[in-house]
Amino acid sequence: MEKRNRDRMALSVFCRVAPASNRRRSAWKRIENISGAGLLLEWSREDQEAAVPGVGESYVVELQLPPHPVFGQRALQYKAKVVRVSRQKNGRVLAGLSATRTRFRALTPGSWQQPKDALMVQ
Repeated sequence: MEKRNRDRMALSVFCRVAPASNRRRSAWKRIENISGAGLLLEWSREDQEAAVPGVGESYVVELQLPPHPVFGQRALQYKAKVVRVSRQKNGRVLAGLSATRTRFRALTPGSWQQPKDALMVQ
């Protein structure tokens, strides 16, 4: 039974994820879909060995937005809690996060180190 009360947008971009308790330990994750209430992240693939998050853990998720002519470079920042973790047959681990707070954050030039293809929509 479908429990979602908001539409989700399928999206395939990278975001930066860090534990709320230690933001220096950030990692790049891929967003599967997103809504105003939360997001679904590809936490790891079968060839990666990343620690699987636990339900109830808090994270900060930042998604860099395209530059705006008036507001400049910004990021959409979520404070979120893990509400679901699933391991698929192919070895991928997906984590569903519920947003507890969403805001826009101004970025200073060079503050976002990212992989070369991080902004490419796949």
